[in-house]
Amino acid sequence: MAQLNLYVTDKVAARLKREARRAGVPLSRYVVSRLEDGAEHDWPAGFFQKACGFLREKISEPGDRLPEAVELPESLR
Repeated sequence: MAQLNLYVTDKVAARLKREARRAGVPLSRYVVSRLEDGAEHDWPAGFFQKACGFLREKISEPGDRLPEAVELPESLR
């Protein structure tokens, strides 16, 4: 199973957390269920062609793994 990091506004994060809590499921499971529900949350036709149309080369997945997460010192938080 792949792991993704998403950046959203504080407002969106708060709403998603509230909705997940209301649904009684972990946040990650709630977000996945929203993404998998394509009928209700479908991308507009041609969205990715318009948004990523400037990409002309095939981009492959990097061969090296990301480094393990480290805990930042309090002074850098």
